Amino acid sequence: MRGNRSARDTRTYFLFVLPSILLFIFAIGYPFVSGINIAFTDWDGISKTYNYVGFKNFAKVFSDSSIIKPIRNTLVFAVGYTTLNNVLALTLAVFLMKKMVGKNLVKTIFFIPMALSQVLAAFVWSFIDKQIISELLGTRSLLGNPKTVILGIIIIALWNQVGSNLMIYIAGLTNISSEYYEAAKIDGAGEWQTFRYVMVPLLGPSFTMCIVLTLTTALREFGTVMAATGGGPAKASETISIFIYQNLYSYQKAGYGQAVAIVFMVILVAVGTGLNRFFRNREVETQ
Repeated sequence: MRGNRSARDTRTYFLFVLPSILLFIFAIGYPFVSGINIAFTDWDGISKTYNYVGFKNFAKVFSDSSIIKPIRNTLVFAVGYTTLNNVLALTLAVFLMKKMVGKNLVKTIFFIPMALSQVLAAFVWSFIDKQIISELLGTRSLLGNPKTVILGIIIIALWNQVGSNLMIYIAGLTNISSEYYEAAKIDGAGEWQTFRYVMVPLLGPSFTMCIVLTLTTALREFGTVMAATGGGPAKASETISIFIYQNLYSYQKAGYGQAVAIVFMVILVAVGTGLNRFFRNREVETQ
């Protein structure tokens, strides 16, 4: 009886999980395997037939001069956005941990933009930048100037996503025992010393999560850039993700675009794994 019941329960659990498994195979598994196959072909994304070209597309990735600018743009955006996001989020988190009137309102103000999609946030800020800020200051639009377009996109992304890291840092600060603060106060530590020698070391897990996720997300940025500038002006904001998209759908180089995507995926996995291991080791050292 127990054996039959156990088998029946197992089948029941499997039936509940089956739709998710099928959806994963249909939406992720099959396209991923098909993409690997396409990377070894000269498919243009339209024709019903294609020819296998071996590793030609992968070799081109490392010799194509047109990919240098998207790589540079991606790195500038990723490093700038990750740095500013975490510095701003941590600063606000420390500030909001203090007793103050309207603290919950401030948290809500910074968290609300996360409810908006990247596309909507980009449209809103594009309008503000071009129709309000530029008119009031009499300056050129940040998004319309090749020299400042990356900065403009970083501002949009910060407004849209800083609330996520803010909540993580607040949670991390909340979990620090008050005994550490009391001991620091007894030793005569000021606010900066308390922050440097108490908060920062004990926020190791929060740093790991925020920095790794923010950087890997920034490296594959697509939605904000596509909606705000489409990679322009003059490809000044074209990221690797935009470059892959253009090759897949605009330049009719699906095989090459897919090869770039696979190489980029491997690099992302390596960067994410390396950073995660680095910060995890730092957590061990501070304990």
